[in-house]
Amino acid sequence: MTGNELAALRHAHELFGGAAEVASLDTSAARYEDLLARAVAMNNGGGRALYREAVARSRDDLRAAAAVDAEVDATAREAHRDHANAHALTKGVLDAARADSAVPDNAIAQREAIRRRVARLRAQHAHVVAARRKSRRHRSRWRATRYRMPHRGVHGLRLPAPNTRAGIAVRAALSRLGRPYVWGATGPDQFDCSGLTQWSYARAGIHLDRTTYQQIYDGVPVPRSQVRPGDLVFPTAGHVQLAIGNNLVVEAPEPGATVRISPLGAGVQIRRPLG
Repeated sequence: MTGNELAALRHAHELFGGAAEVASLDTSAARYEDLLARAVAMNNGGGRALYREAVARSRDDLRAAAAVDAEVDATAREAHRDHANAHALTKGVLDAARADSAVPDNAIAQREAIRRRVARLRAQHAHVVAARRKSRRHRSRWRATRYRMPHRGVHGLRLPAPNTRAGIAVRAALSRLGRPYVWGATGPDQFDCSGLTQWSYARAGIHLDRTTYQQIYDGVPVPRSQVRPGDLVFPTAGHVQLAIGNNLVVEAPEPGATVRISPLGAGVQIRRPLG
């Protein structure tokens, strides 16, 4: 071995250091399906059939999201295994070089030592190339992963700057699309209407009161003609939405539904949080 060889082999090995254990991703939708089933059982009103249809649609969305979660989890675990394998393979080559400490004392031994050095460098290079190829494949799979959400009609949507309070709140709310409505829930995986707006603004460091009946007095009133992303929108005194631009809102609408994007209504009250 030589100092240059060891440096090259060590550098290749260090490319695959520091891999932490992959956190387990809960890919089961059973918990939320149970919540939806209980919500149906509690609704004995005249709209029960429509309610059941809404719950069935939400259940399909949850199952589709769970399937995507499972795909992401499988890709992450495969990537971790490939990383660990590359770490072990490059370490084996490096250890072999360190163990090859004999000083050749004749021409034949010198040629053999050179042959071993070349073989180790080629092997290390092959391990790095193979690992990069696998990494590109994993990256392509992740980029192709999509959650199928029922409300995609937001082309041309211009969100506020991400360093503003309103921008942070809007992005936080949109990150919860597809999460189930549960009365009294305040996040991060299930919400009622005011729980969603309160949780979203909390990400931006702004406190909103807990209930819709309190939030309707938070901030300052704004006419509908001046609504902008981040404003609180009240179609009724008992429901709150968050404006996101393009005459759209994000909301946690009702039991049996999920967080979604909806049109901005006509007869609404609007409040702009301060902070």
